[in-house]
Amino acid sequence: MYEYHSNTLSIPAKLLYDDWALIAYETYKTWCKRGKLVRTKQGRGASNEAFVSYKDLPLDIKNICLKELGDPKKVAVKNILVEYLVPDHNAISFFAQHRKPDGQPLAQDIQVIRATNVMILNAIRTVLNDYGVASKAFGRKKTHIWKNISDAVNAIPTREWKYSLPGNDRSLYRRYNEYLKNGYACFIHKNEGNEHKLKLKQEVKDFLLATYCLPIKYTTPELLEKYNNVKDDNSWPSISESAVNQFLDQPENKRIWMLARHGKEDWAKEFKHTLTRNKKGWFPNVYWAIDGTKLDWVHFWDDSSNNMGAKLKIDVVFDVFSEKIIGWSLSFTESHVDHFKAIKMAVNEAGCRPYLFTYDNQSGHKMDRMQNLYSSLVAKSDDDGKNGGTHYPHKVGEHNSPAEQLFKRLQQQVITKFWFSDGQSIKVRRADNRMNEDFVYDNKDILKTPEELYQAWETAVNLWNDKKHPHLKKLTRTQVYNQEMPQKQSLSLFDIMDKMWIEEKNRPVTYKKHGLDLRIGDVKYQYEVLDVDGNIDLEFRRKYIGKKFIIRYDPEYLDGYIQLCLMDENKKVVNIANAQPKRNHQAVPILMQDGDNEKRKEDMKVRDIEFARDEADYKALVRRTGISREKMIEDQDLLVKFKGRLPKDQRSKVESSENLTSIASRF
Repeated sequence: MYEYHSNTLSIPAKLLYDDWALIAYETYKTWCKRGKLVRTKQGRGASNEAFVSYKDLPLDIKNICLKELGDPKKVAVKNILVEYLVPDHNAISFFAQHRKPDGQPLAQDIQVIRATNVMILNAIRTVLNDYGVASKAFGRKKTHIWKNISDAVNAIPTREWKYSLPGNDRSLYRRYNEYLKNGYACFIHKNEGNEHKLKLKQEVKDFLLATYCLPIKYTTPELLEKYNNVKDDNSWPSISESAVNQFLDQPENKRIWMLARHGKEDWAKEFKHTLTRNKKGWFPNVYWAIDGTKLDWVHFWDDSSNNMGAKLKIDVVFDVFSEKIIGWSLSFTESHVDHFKAIKMAVNEAGCRPYLFTYDNQSGHKMDRMQNLYSSLVAKSDDDGKNGGTHYPHKVGEHNSPAEQLFKRLQQQVITKFWFSDGQSIKVRRADNRMNEDFVYDNKDILKTPEELYQAWETAVNLWNDKKHPHLKKLTRTQVYNQEMPQKQSLSLFDIMDKMWIEEKNRPVTYKKHGLDLRIGDVKYQYEVLDVDGNIDLEFRRKYIGKKFIIRYDPEYLDGYIQLCLMDENKKVVNIANAQPKRNHQAVPILMQDGDNEKRKEDMKVRDIEFARDEADYKALVRRTGISREKMIEDQDLLVKFKGRLPKDQRSKVESSENLTSIASRF
């Protein structure tokens, strides 16, 4: 049978002189002395059997071994060193963190080879520290130990273990001792990273980098020309254009000139560190995000203008988990009014509160009224102050709003697919991302009006919501949104209706003789207070014409009514009356509808009724006070008669009567 001794394939010596009777015992001992046979294990002592090396046998005896014992290659190699190969985590970390002089880490395969070298040397040290194991594995003769160790190392299968230790026993011995002295550092080459790369003085580096950072944006040849103009004065060496490019392309330099040369946005695209959101456990309506942008659809701005372009804006609320659009507003502005409309639609769609609501830093979101709305919108905390929702704006320039990323895909997948889209931007470089201006111009006569674009936008929303979810590809965004929610706080518009009304505290409006003018954006609305029968409220007009009111309104129901409020003595806003859109009357008889003329006549009576009422009130006042215009005339005639020499008390009475009467005559 074959066995390994001292990591050498061996056979029992007695096979030669006893079992197979190939040679005499005395011949066996002579051959061992002369080295013709190599003993791998001595046979001294009880139960000990001598073994000889298979590879050192004469060829004729090897053939007999093959015939009697079989192919030795099929014998499992028992290399004792393999049993002691244990990963050295400190070595793995050392080589992983090591950096060459140029800042580059070691290649992954080099890290593996060097860490394996350490494992093998550690195994040798472990075996040598145990005399019994070492004697059995490598023999007892000092002159043969390192040869046996080298054989053991060379016998380690390279398919399983990648290493690069010396194959020569003397070189292996020197490397082992170096390792014991210097540790892992013995595998770091002195000339590592020295590949004759560009070496520049610090002042040369500073000049090149600082000049290239300028917003003038010199090309490399221009930069080299600038350098050559000053190099002799500074005793700098000549350098090539490729050397300059090599220097500028180094990451630690590129990140500096990218920021200074192109700005923060370009720097961020290549170097800004980003966080990865943990979306595990998300569900529909856990996170809403709102954002607005220009709708890239070409149209004429109005019927009286030849201006053609994309002026409409969209304000969209996304459910971030499903990516479904659950609320939106389409208008020529992107103001807090549009935010209200989009959120109102989202609340109607969801019927529950989000646990997180984010938005950008646009001023419309940061108004007190919007912040109050957002605080009322998100989930409420329980009695322990937990499980509540939150809202916050994303930092300017961070571009980490999920709504921004969703808008990009919405733009690419849906909006730009309509023929009247102006593409992603007129500045984009790729022709595929720009509109065909000739085609759009040739078909300008059939461009859609802003009103028609509302229907087109609803179509775009449906197309987006019905597309497959990018991660849950078997389901559409709508189907993902309709999945069951593990937790939910119900919400209806009624719950936050008071927050949905806009309150113009800082911009009071005067109620004038014709009613109240309210301007929202570029549109002017007129309102008037009516009584319960739908007639003009004369009592309100009597008391409040000329008063300034705080206006509260729902931006989606401006054609319904608005609230006129005043501040009470406790600085509380109190609703005084509701005003409805002012009636418009047709003056051309042929254009009048049934009942128009009668209603017009009723409203025209107001002026006569108010005049008669105020005149009656004045007469009642005269009767109560006795101060009348006739009395004033009598008193002044008396004063003239006595040429102003009335007694002092009587003159004062006349003058007082004159002043009061003068004031009363103004009404």
